[in-house]
Amino acid sequence: MRSNPVKAALKAGKLVVGSEVSGLRSPEVARVYAAGGFDFAFIDMEHSAFGLETVAEAIRISRQSGIVPIVRVPQAEYVWVARVLDSGAQGIIVPRVNTPHEVENVVSWMRYPPVGIRGFACTFAQTEGTAVTPEEFMAAAHAETLVVIQIERREAVENLEAMLSIPGVDVACLGYMDLSVDLGIPGQMNHPRMIEAVTRMVNVAHRNGIAAGIISPELDAIRHWVKAGMRFVSYATDALLLQKAAESAVQQLRQCC
Repeated sequence: MRSNPVKAALKAGKLVVGSEVSGLRSPEVARVYAAGGFDFAFIDMEHSAFGLETVAEAIRISRQSGIVPIVRVPQAEYVWVARVLDSGAQGIIVPRVNTPHEVENVVSWMRYPPVGIRGFACTFAQTEGTAVTPEEFMAAAHAETLVVIQIERREAVENLEAMLSIPGVDVACLGYMDLSVDLGIPGQMNHPRMIEAVTRMVNVAHRNGIAAGIISPELDAIRHWVKAGMRFVSYATDALLLQKAAESAVQQLRQCC
């Protein structure tokens, strides 16, 4: 069974970095990310048009390329989590998790009985043909699957102490645009209410031995919050990185003429 170096790095207190796959359907994106040195490919199903077959192919190529595939499911529902895990994802990001009960559900969907409710399916996508007993397979799934919950609502911030004290969560990840919208200050990362909420998330996560994270296209915001203790970072998207590279290339080419 494949190990999860992202989960191991976070447990060791290290920083991990990745980028979102949400605009380009080519599985080559994962190979490019791996060659570029990213630790993980964040494959998005919440805000993309990707179907499960596209996601499964991106997962497969990620694993082949040696980069950890982490999928954000569209909604906190068992069916999405189970199907993506059976497709070989090594981590799940669940959006809009707001209460301790929801955290308990999320963790249970990624664990087999008696500690969870996940249905057993030892697929080739997860084992790559490795001979493994059911007991070994379940133990590896429990040990190596990364569990990420997104903090995107005022209610979640208010419930952080109870939510992050529940065993099984690896990362509390800021959904900064959604949280700022819910706080009535859309996009204002430097607003005092936003800073207070995010600082609280980082501090509560740290006290509970959980990594804090951020998904953002803004390097200045990432730099600030990494210095403040965040260790799980997803920067930009496939389309945005391609656009930035194209703009840089065109600018340099124009200067040659």
